[in-house]
Amino acid sequence: MMNLELRRALLDTLADLEPGDLIMVACSGGADSLALVKGAVHVGRELSLRVGAIVIDHQLQSGSTLVANGAAAEAEDLGADPVELIPVDVISGPGSGGLESAARDARRFAFEQYADKHDVKAILLGHTRDDQAETVLLGLARGSGARSLSGMRTIDGLYRRPYLRLSRELVRSTVSDLLAHEDPHNSDPSFARVRVRETALPVLENQLGPGVTAALARTADMLRDDADALDELASAHGLPDDVEVLAKLPRAIRTRIIRRLAQTGGVSMNDLTRDHVLGVDALITHWHGQGPLNLPGNVNVTREHGKLKFIATQQT
Repeated sequence: MMNLELRRALLDTLADLEPGDLIMVACSGGADSLALVKGAVHVGRELSLRVGAIVIDHQLQSGSTLVANGAAAEAEDLGADPVELIPVDVISGPGSGGLESAARDARRFAFEQYADKHDVKAILLGHTRDDQAETVLLGLARGSGARSLSGMRTIDGLYRRPYLRLSRELVRSTVSDLLAHEDPHNSDPSFARVRVRETALPVLENQLGPGVTAALARTADMLRDDADALDELASAHGLPDDVEVLAKLPRAIRTRIIRRLAQTGGVSMNDLTRDHVLGVDALITHWHGQGPLNLPGNVNVTREHGKLKFIATQQT
C-alpha cells in the first residue's frame, strides 16, 4: 500500500492533468528519484496518466553509462513506460557557471527538447523538503535576495516537485527495498551543497534543536509570497528607462526593474549579481557623471540624457 502522504502530494501536484496525458519522471537512480517513479506510476494509474522516466547520462564519471542503464532498468521494473536514456555533453553543451550549474543546464535542455518532441505535459523532479532547506541556507550564506531565498516551487512551468514539502527520510523509506545508486558528487565535500547537507544542517539541528530544516523550508514559502508580490508590482510599472521615473520608485521595485532592463539588454540573469544591480542603481540615485558600467555578457550600461542605455559590446 502506498504511503498516504506521498500519495496525497502526488494527487495534489497532478490534479490539473487530463487522462491520457504523458508525464516523465527525471530518474537518476538515486533513492529520491526511484521513490518518485514508484509513487508516480501508482498515482498515474489512478488518474489514467501515462508515466514514463527520463534518465540523463551526464558522462562525467567512468562507468556513467552503466549506472544510467541500471537506473533505466529500475524505472522499467517499477512500471515506467516509456523510459528514455539521454546522454548529454556537460562540458561543451548548453551550460555555464561551474560543474553543478552546467550539468543542470544540460539536463534541462535535454528534458525540454524531449518534452517538446513528445508532448510531455510535466516533468517530475524528486526534490524534497531537505533540498529546499539546503537551497535556502546556501542562499543565506551567499547573501542572496528574497527571490533566491524563496527556493524552489512545487510547480514551475514544465517542472513539478511533488515531494518538495516532504522529508527526505520519509521519501526514501518507501524504496528501502530497492538498490539505489547515489551519485559520488552527492558526497563530495568540494561542493558547497554537500557541505551544507553533511555538516552545516546537522550542526544547526544539533545546536538549535530539531525542526531547523522544516523552518528553513517554511521561510522559503513566506519569502516566495513576498517576492511574487514585489515582482507583480514591478511588472505593473513596465520597463521605464527614465531615471527620474525610476528614482521615485521604492528600491525593492526599482532594482527588479533594473534586472529586467538588464535582461532585455542581453545580460544573463544567472550572472547578474547584487553588486551589478546596485551599480546600475547608483547611475540613478547617486549620479556624478560616472562612465559606463560593464555587466556580464559584454553589455555596458550608461546614463545618457536622463535615460539608462544598455549597449552590447564586441568581444575582444
